[in-house]
Amino acid sequence: MSESHSRDRPPRLWPLALGHGLNDGYGAFLSALLPLLISRFGMSLAAAGLLSSFRSSVASFGQIPLGSLADRTGGRWLVIVGPAVTCTAMSLLGILPSYWAVAVALVAAGIGTAAFHPAGASLVAGGVGRRGLSMALFSAGGTLGAAVGPLLIAAVAGNLGLAFTPLLLLPAGGVVILLARTVPGTARPAHHNRSRLHRHPNAGQVLRLWSIGVLREFVSMSYYTFLAVLWTRRGASLTVASLALTVYSLSGVAGDLVGGRLSDRFGRKRVILSSVATAIPLFYLFLLADGWLSFLFLALAGATLIASIPVSIVFGQELMPEQRGLVSGVLMGLAWGVGSLLIGLVGYLGDLLGLEVALGLLTVLLVPATLLAAGLKEPHRDE
Repeated sequence: MSESHSRDRPPRLWPLALGHGLNDGYGAFLSALLPLLISRFGMSLAAAGLLSSFRSSVASFGQIPLGSLADRTGGRWLVIVGPAVTCTAMSLLGILPSYWAVAVALVAAGIGTAAFHPAGASLVAGGVGRRGLSMALFSAGGTLGAAVGPLLIAAVAGNLGLAFTPLLLLPAGGVVILLARTVPGTARPAHHNRSRLHRHPNAGQVLRLWSIGVLREFVSMSYYTFLAVLWTRRGASLTVASLALTVYSLSGVAGDLVGGRLSDRFGRKRVILSSVATAIPLFYLFLLADGWLSFLFLALAGATLIASIPVSIVFGQELMPEQRGLVSGVLMGLAWGVGSLLIGLVGYLGDLLGLEVALGLLTVLLVPATLLAAGLKEPHRDE
């Protein structure tokens, strides 16, 4: 096969979904390692929380410049180097000698994550046809990885000790080699038809999508952050509280797949609008219910809300097809980053009013998100 033909060949989806799972799975190691790192370095909870902020802030806001770089140079090398950097940094956490060495490694992992996400999303959207389902499968790979990653690192560090975490470089290296062998080269994109983001004729629609994304991520991440606390305050064991996190994460996989497929059939706007609107009563039913019924409503709420995430990304890429990497970075990284910065407000309200009341007030933010979704205009899609 000639090089030019290889560069025109769209990438296979499954290696990109696998790479997404690898990147996000290794990126999730920190939460499981924190108790051991706190003991090792004598950290306060504030210092431990700062470590998480190092990685998440770089991983979120770094997607804007790296997404733009993917548009200018093609995304192939970013989807290979990104997971390699993330997995190397996270696998070495167990043997690093100091708090600040861990902090530097987490910043590096954040850069790797910021490199992978917009470039991977841009490559997934490179074909025509069922873009919604393709993006959903790509997104589901990352969600599954994030659910499995803490279990993997806990098994290694818990059974063998922190000194053995570098063993996880071996499976990561295998997947990175697979990406290098299966992700085709991409032709350098043309620059002549690219306008600045704020001057693009569809900039207003992208701003709507971003605003919906900030509100959605603020709600979703706040529920995820405080789920274990909520369940233990209800009298549940830590095991049951951890199960709630797993239920919420895995329900998102189903939401990704169903939402992506439905958007190909019925349109992006309809799925985003119905997703955000339907999640509102489901979250309130979760807060009001008890026991396993509460678990059921939690799963339905998570699946319903998260269903709109890959659809929103594809929607934005169809609005700005010449800047898929940049718009993916805006709708993923910038939305997630701004949403995560606001979570502390929920904790503050929880201290004042009670956690369930705070989460109930927070859920009201999905009402303006629904109104914003109602004003979206469906872009033209190539079939």
